[in-house]
Amino acid sequence: MDRNDHQKIISQVQEEGFVPLFTHTDEAVCKGVLKASYDAGIRIFEFTNRNQNSFDVFIELRKYVDRNLPDMLFGIGTIKNAVDAEKFIHAGADFLISPLILEEIHKMAARHKILWMPGCASPSEIGLAENWGINLVKLFPARQLGGPAFVKAVAAVFPNMKFLATGGVEPTEEDIKSWFAGGVTAVGIGSQLFPANWLKEGKFDLVTEHVKKIIQYIRNAKN
Repeated sequence: MDRNDHQKIISQVQEEGFVPLFTHTDEAVCKGVLKASYDAGIRIFEFTNRNQNSFDVFIELRKYVDRNLPDMLFGIGTIKNAVDAEKFIHAGADFLISPLILEEIHKMAARHKILWMPGCASPSEIGLAENWGINLVKLFPARQLGGPAFVKAVAAVFPNMKFLATGGVEPTEEDIKSWFAGGVTAVGIGSQLFPANWLKEGKFDLVTEHVKKIIQYIRNAKN
């Protein structure tokens, strides 16, 4: 998929209703998680920029995705400044996700025609994103902001905005159902999706089954 085709990427987010996010210093672990997620049916994935070697790992994972995981949209999260944004754009990120909204990142993404999902935590920030022409934002930290009730309230004010809720989303059918009932377009789930003991023991088959279960929960919640 052409990373400059923003609408197709947004449609993918909307169709899947789910953006897994993950980071690790070990490249092999990251590859295992990516492959396990892909085998479960995931076609969009956020690698988060939270470690000192995240950039180096991302470069290798980008190559791995291109060689082994056709049709996988592979983006970078936790982008907090324009310098990092440009660096990861040149490294091949399909999209950018941030925990904040910052004009310098907006301008950098626009310059390179890359989809950027800013992190918003208030109606003012959502309104700013909307005025910049952005129609998909990350609500973060979604649980602490008020959970599904917060989503329902802001969705009523911004009916044309799409919301990716990240931060505190539980990987249970009941919790996922509540987020979609509140009006999210998609949810982002990270550490709870990939238990550390499974990764340490190389049990990526369990990761695949776990992700499959979440995908089914989301399908049920959307129907």
